[in-house]
Amino acid sequence: MTTAPRTRGTLPRPRTATFIDTRSWVFWTSIALGVGAFAQVAPLVLESLLANPASGALSAALWTAYGLVFATTVYLLELYERRQLVNVVGALLWGSIVAVGVSRIGGPAMHSIVGDWLGDGSSWVSAIAAPLVEEPLKALGIVALALIPGARIRTVADGAFYGGMIGLGFQVVEGFLYTARTAALSGDAMDTVWQMFVLRGVVAGLWSHAAFSAIAGAGIAYFFVSTGPAWRRWTLALGSLGAAMILHGFLNSPLIHGSQVTAALIKGVPIVIVLATTIHVGRLRERAIFARMARVTVPDHLVSPADFEILSTRGRRRHARADMRERHGAQAARDLHQLQRAQLALLVAAHSDGMVSARAAEAAGRVTAARSALAWSVVGR
Repeated sequence: MTTAPRTRGTLPRPRTATFIDTRSWVFWTSIALGVGAFAQVAPLVLESLLANPASGALSAALWTAYGLVFATTVYLLELYERRQLVNVVGALLWGSIVAVGVSRIGGPAMHSIVGDWLGDGSSWVSAIAAPLVEEPLKALGIVALALIPGARIRTVADGAFYGGMIGLGFQVVEGFLYTARTAALSGDAMDTVWQMFVLRGVVAGLWSHAAFSAIAGAGIAYFFVSTGPAWRRWTLALGSLGAAMILHGFLNSPLIHGSQVTAALIKGVPIVIVLATTIHVGRLRERAIFARMARVTVPDHLVSPADFEILSTRGRRRHARADMRERHGAQAARDLHQLQRAQLALLVAAHSDGMVSARAAEAAGRVTAARSALAWSVVGR
């Protein structure tokens, strides 16, 4: 069976709890791509580990820790929802296996084409060739998730989040391969590992592949979730992908002279500005969507517009809990926290699956239970 069709103004109802949907041709195509790409990536990883086992192991440990810390931080700082871990892992795997593996096939061919055009000795070959291959491959992962209803890409913020995770997966594997191979060829392998990790992970990594793919992901998600005219959806989708490619090329370019650290920091400024703007706009749109859900779709006794005013920002939620703790004690503050989480889960479920769905009904039950527990805490005091 094919993926459920999408008509303008509507989103297909999820069949599964995650992107794992055995009735979707997109899911099985992704699996096939993953298997083929793994055959490309696995030998490279093994070769990098064995070239110098000590420095290879250090490279693997550093980049794995980097990916875990980065992904966990982004996951925990999400404003309204904690997305399914299976979907997060799927996005990371697309970036680390599919995008890396296929780029190892398409990358040399594109470098050859660009090299013939500019001349093999041009310092612009990598700056132009790499984005043309890597950014579309990462973007395809966002398209795949958007075409599987169970992935629940329902807002621009969803696209930016999953794009960031795909880019992070790509960055971790590419960073490991580059670090391990460079270290194996150097005179002081262990010191080289640390130098490369700091440069590619800490200095330039914060505005590298994760940033590019988050920007592209926001535009691609807009294409799928917006009810606007087709020209606007196509313009934003292709424009965001183009912006990601241009920023990627700028980071790789020889435009800024000086040390690698200085050049990476200067080049990071416009990338951070575009990324911050993308995230800000995505969150504003997401907030407007959930405000409308509270106003129109979800009954007031579960989440009222006044409730959402408090739920709308992390700071307001913390302030409400602090006020509850001061007036009614720590248990009441904990119960309010549970109520807030249940209300947010209900808004997300109502938007993703519909108010008349098992997921929304379960969330509504948790809201009712949490509100009762909070009432008992307040009255009991």
